[in-house]
Amino acid sequence: MVAAAAVWTLGPGAGWVLRHVDGVRGLQGKDLADALDAVRGRALAVTTGLAALVAVYYTARNADTARRTLQHSVEAAQRTTELAEQGQVTERYTKAIEQLGSGTLEIRIGGIYALERIAADSTRDHPTVMEVLATFVRQHSYQQAESSTQDSPTMDVQAAVTVITRRNRRNDTRHINLFGTNLTGMNLPGADLSGANLADADLSGTNLWQADLSQTNLKDARLANTLLGAVTLADANLTNTRLIGRDLAGADLTRADLTQVALGDANLAGACLKDVTGFRTDMPNADLTGANLAGAKLSSVLVSEANLTGADLSGGDLPRADLHGADLTDAKLPEANLSHANLSSAKLIRADLTGADLTGANLTGADLTGANLSDVHLTGANLTRAILTDTVHSPGTSWPDGYICPSGST
Repeated sequence: MVAAAAVWTLGPGAGWVLRHVDGVRGLQGKDLADALDAVRGRALAVTTGLAALVAVYYTARNADTARRTLQHSVEAAQRTTELAEQGQVTERYTKAIEQLGSGTLEIRIGGIYALERIAADSTRDHPTVMEVLATFVRQHSYQQAESSTQDSPTMDVQAAVTVITRRNRRNDTRHINLFGTNLTGMNLPGADLSGANLADADLSGTNLWQADLSQTNLKDARLANTLLGAVTLADANLTNTRLIGRDLAGADLTRADLTQVALGDANLAGACLKDVTGFRTDMPNADLTGANLAGAKLSSVLVSEANLTGADLSGGDLPRADLHGADLTDAKLPEANLSHANLSSAKLIRADLTGADLTGANLTGADLTGANLSDVHLTGANLTRAILTDTVHSPGTSWPDGYICPSGST
């Protein structure tokens, strides 16, 4: 249509445009010819411009079509590559599983490390690989436990556990299930077993120095002679475990569940037990020097004869705790709940008990020299033979009925 209009304008239509569009009439000769040429020139310029626009439009359209075609081709190529790679992974996985079931130790170990490479190369296959390895450990460690001649872990079980402990945890989609496994005597320093299910597992004699056991379920696990120095046990479940005499100096047990845990004679100096929970936790004679137990909730805990010098029990909830003979010199106990606790013969020298609840507590023979008793609740407490020299108290301090504040305190 544009082309037809251009042809008409360049031909006989030029005169019509001159008369009816430009309003020019009465020209003759050379003037008329020049005017018609000017009209035709304008028409030619417009036509050329329109043609250029049309060309640009179709060029852009063709370019977009070409781009989309290329994009589809690239995506198709990527899908083909991914399918090919997945096919290769599947082949590698199948071969590794076959190796894992071999009767030859060396071949099984090769299969374990082949699975580790697959987990590293394929995020999608990582959880499956870890589940396969955990199943292998459960099955073979059971067999090892049933063997009367096997005293140490077999090399393939050790290899499988080692691979699990150095996995990329960010690719986990489920907890590692090592329930009831026999991991006795394994060498796993710095191991990452965070979030694993190790309930009822046997870790006797295992080296877990600086291991990450945060959020790990260790309920009923056997930990005799287990090396746990500088271990992380934050949010771990340690219910019914025995850690008597263990060296846990500086360990992180933040928010751990210590229900019925045996920690007698354990070294917990400088350990973080902030916000731990538990019932009837057993820690007699434990070394808790400088330990952080702020916010701990330990009902009926046994801490008799323990060393709590400089420990922080701020805001701790320790009703009916047995702290008989414990050393709490310079300990921080503000706002702590020690109602009906047994603190007989305990040393509370310079201890900060500001706002603490000692209702009904037994403080017979306790040494509170220089202790801060401001706003402390001592209603019903037994202060027989207690030493309160140089103690600090306030109008808010509530004493047992009939008790006369001793001289030498302020």
